[in-house]
Order: sequence, then C-alpha cells, then structure tokens
Amino acid sequence: MHSPGALLGGRYRLDDRVGAGGMGEVWRATDTVLGRTVAVKVVLPSLLHDPGFVRRFLVEARAMASVRHHGVVMIHDYHGDADGAYLVMEYVEGESLSQTLVRHGGRFTTQSALALIVQAAEALQAVHDKGIVHRDVKPGNLLVRLDGTVVLTDFGIARTQDNTSLTTPGGILGTPSYLAPEQVLGQLASPLSDVYALGIVAYECLAGFRPFSGDNPFAVAMQRVQQPPPPLGPDVPPAVAALVERALAVDPELRWQSAAALAEAARSVLAGAPPVAGAPAGPPAPASAEPDPGPGGVRPRKRLPVPVVAALAAIVLIGGGLAGWALWGSDASTRWEGPGSATTTELGIPAGYVACGDAACPRTPECWGGLTRISGVAHKPRRIDCDQPHSWETFAVGRLPADAEFVRQDELIGRPDIAALCSENVLAARSRDGVQTTGWQREPWPIQVDRTTWVLHCLSSRPEGGETTGAAFRGAS
Repeated sequence: MHSPGALLGGRYRLDDRVGAGGMGEVWRATDTVLGRTVAVKVVLPSLLHDPGFVRRFLVEARAMASVRHHGVVMIHDYHGDADGAYLVMEYVEGESLSQTLVRHGGRFTTQSALALIVQAAEALQAVHDKGIVHRDVKPGNLLVRLDGTVVLTDFGIARTQDNTSLTTPGGILGTPSYLAPEQVLGQLASPLSDVYALGIVAYECLAGFRPFSGDNPFAVAMQRVQQPPPPLGPDVPPAVAALVERALAVDPELRWQSAAALAEAARSVLAGAPPVAGAPAGPPAPASAEPDPGPGGVRPRKRLPVPVVAALAAIVLIGGGLAGWALWGSDASTRWEGPGSATTTELGIPAGYVACGDAACPRTPECWGGLTRISGVAHKPRRIDCDQPHSWETFAVGRLPADAEFVRQDELIGRPDIAALCSENVLAARSRDGVQTTGWQREPWPIQVDRTTWVLHCLSSRPEGGETTGAAFRGAS
C-alpha cells in the first residue's frame, strides 16, 4: 500500500493513515490544489484484479455523491482504473461513535442517545431517498464532529436501487452484531434493515452493551432471529424503551416504517411526548426519491428545515437560534456555593471562572461577535477584544447540564436552573457602574472549550441589536 507523503493523482498528498478495513485504507490527506484537508479511501491493490470491482467502486462513489445532507459524508473526487482506485471525501474532524462511547464508559444519557437517533435517522432517510440501503449501520460508521453533529459514512457494502452491490462478490454484507433478522436469513436488505441496525446502536448507547452476545458471530446473528432483545434497564424511561423496541421488531412490518418516522418519534420523546403506539399499517415504505413519511408523522426536516445542498448551507444570524449539539458531556454537574451563602445553583463553576455573587463569571470581560448557526447547528462565536466593536458580552457562566445538551437554544431559558443563572437580576448585578442594561437581550449560549467540556455563557446585547464598544459587565478581577 502507500506511505505518508505519497501523492495521488498529482494532487492528494497522504499524511496519516487513520483507518483500514477489508476494502482498503483511509488516510488523512491534503488537497494540494485547494489547500484543504480531506479523507482519501485507497482500495487494496488485490481487489483491482477483479474486472468488475472498479465499476462497483465507481457506483459507490456516485451513490455517496448523490446524497446531499449535512449528516452524510460529502464526496469530493474519485479515481479508478487498473492501476489504482481511491475516493476523496470530506475529512470529519472528530471521532467515531464507538470511540465516543468508550470515553463515556460505554453509554450516554437518555437525552444524548435520543438526539443521536434523531441525527442518524435523518441522515439515513437522506440515503434512502436516493434509493440506497446502507447495510452496515454501526457506531464505527457514525462519526461525531467536534461540534457534536453526527455524520454517516462508509457505504462500502451499500446496495443501490438498481440492486447493484457495492462490495466484492461473496463479501461480508454487514457486521454480525448489527445485522437485521432478514439479513441473517439471507434475504434482501431494505431501508427497514437500516432502521433495525440503528435500533441496535440506540440500545447500545442506552444500555452500555449490545442486546445480543455469544461465543461467535454466527451465534450472535442467529439470536435475533429466534428471540426479541432483552428489555432495557429500569433507568431507561418506558417511552424510550418502547421506541427502541419497535425499531428492533423481528418483523420489518412492525418496525418504524421509515428512518424519518423513527427520527420524528425520537424527537417527540425528547419533547416529552410518547412514541406512536401500535403496529404500523401497510407495508414498509420503499426507498425512493420521495417516499411517504409513513406512520410517525411529518418528516423532521420539515419541522426543522436544513439545506438540501451542504455547499449552500444557510448561515442564520441568531436572535434566538439553536444551542450547539454535543454527544459528549458529563452526567456529573457539581454544585457550587456563592460566597457566604447556601448553594445557589446546580450548574457549577467551569474551570477558569470564579464565583461572583449568585453566579459564576469570567475573571475579565469576554466579548463576542454575532451568533450564528450553520445547517441547524450553533457555532462558537468569534472572541473579540471588548475595546473593539462587538455584538455580545458574557455576564455569567455555568456548566451546560447533561440533560440540556440537545435542548433548543430558544428553549434553554425556560429551564429553571438556566433561567436563574441568566436572569435579569444577575445581568443587573453584573453590570458596570453607570451602564444601563435594563431591557437588554439575554441568550444562554453553549460554547465548547475542549472535547469533553461545554460552558454555558449567559450573553447579552443591546435591545436594538448592533455593536457596542467597551465592556458593559464587570469581570471578577
């Protein structure tokens, strides 16, 4: 295979090998023409001896490139001939979901697991809309960006609408632990097979282990044909357990009838409503350009619109947008005490900040540019010297609670703990002498400081918006 520094196509310089599998290697590389970091999937030379392989690899490239969704890895370029084949994709800064699970002791909070299901199911629906069945949904093929969004990748064994398999003849068609019962029995996989696999992922995220285990892959695979999964533990809310149980129905017709329906159901449970009860009516929805949403309601993307083409992703100025979504975050939220008082909040003092009255605050004033979201995800604003024109300023801080990681930003202020932290009283108490801040806008805004830590900033801006110069709020020093 290749070594670091190799140049493919006179353009893509291989820097570091980041993974390997049955089809080849994945490298972090540099596009020397555009000066950007990319991921390059290089096919094993032995596979090129199959005269039909290059065609199948091209089919994979075209299948992946046809999907335009922020939750599906983007394809930039392709090369394939008898001398070699490689696929150039966006490089996802982050880690696989399997790695994230390991760092968190094998499981997530219920809210984090549900938010994962929503994102992954929406990505799967975008794939299914193009007539593609992934057939290998698992934590290793779900990447988690640094901002917490989930990206579906690795279509190496997918099947397209024209029944073209994107793998070598006789190759393994999925990972045994995540195969749907119909796949175990050798039947043709459908979009509902992907729904089942995502149900296994959800079970694993909630329980800390997969529902089926055994001495060998065959035993593991056969269990799901012969028996339902063990019930989730008592710490999993019944509505969540029912949602996962339906995704894991042995009979495909008893599952959520589309990935969109599963996403909608998970979003409803996140909002406090139970999932749709009862068996779905009618046969599974086929993969097509515009499938019916099926039982489970309107497509999530219609409720929370996202750009169809990632390159045209809208950048929305926030007056009250979305909080940053993160799969990482601790369940622990240590209490802290204000000076000379009883415990005042459950949100805790983040590292680098100090207690000041009934809140925590920065040691020196912190000012920011405009708040933005891209493709529905809030991003860290640009830090600006407070002596320069700026739009927002921090007046209090706290740790982002684990159960608020996936709450809409415009709903965060409705939580009693966050409302207390970012209250008008705290804003007034933190205001500098002689600065009138009555009626100023207040926005709770999560800002990531490292891979595992989010700080909730209470930001404020003038009522009329626009920029201001100079700090309006006191630092602790």
